[in-house]
Amino acid sequence: MAIVAEILLSSDVLPLVKLARSLPSREISLSQMIRLEDSKYIFMVSVEADARDAFEAKAVEQPEVVDVRPVGETPDGWFYQVITERASDVLESHDPTQFEGVLMEAIITGEGWIERKMFADYDALSTLRDRCQVYGLPFELLNISSDPEHPDERAQFGLTDRQYEAMRLAFSLGYYDTPRTASTAEVAAELGISAPALSDLLRRAEHRLISQTIANGHILNPIASR
Repeated sequence: MAIVAEILLSSDVLPLVKLARSLPSREISLSQMIRLEDSKYIFMVSVEADARDAFEAKAVEQPEVVDVRPVGETPDGWFYQVITERASDVLESHDPTQFEGVLMEAIITGEGWIERKMFADYDALSTLRDRCQVYGLPFELLNISSDPEHPDERAQFGLTDRQYEAMRLAFSLGYYDTPRTASTAEVAAELGISAPALSDLLRRAEHRLISQTIANGHILNPIASR
């Protein structure tokens, strides 16, 4: 079952983050990323019209930027091809040969990347999360949808908003990892509730999730089955 996930990667080591920080809007839209040989990447990006001058002036000052070429004007700004040379190996976490996932779009901000990706299944999403952890790239799951045709509709599978948020946060922090990398108390602290209250909340959410999937004949790939 294909899913769409919105992911926050908070790191200024990621390409173009420091460039985005220098722009008036503090944002760069990323539509495509292509890995080249010799540790280089091509990024197809766009910026708002009032950020054009700042983007062109600051881009050439970035140590990772090898080349910047304007492609053309968009309805809202300007489109560019940017070639970077890897200054860090964090993007190795996104090696497309290691998991079944496709970048749909991303926003590069002064704090990191906000990606929207389509994954083949939950295992593929979990693989990316695990790879980000290996490469020291902070990973936060912001939203998830089971229907790529309607990515704004969250895949709650009958969960209440509170149950969904608890499971989303627990997954993001590593509560469902093997071995577990976040305790019940740590997740509970993030939610501002007690550990027993979180345990009860997750227990009810897990029971509801099972009843809405397996019991109804829908077979899902668990997020953390390994």
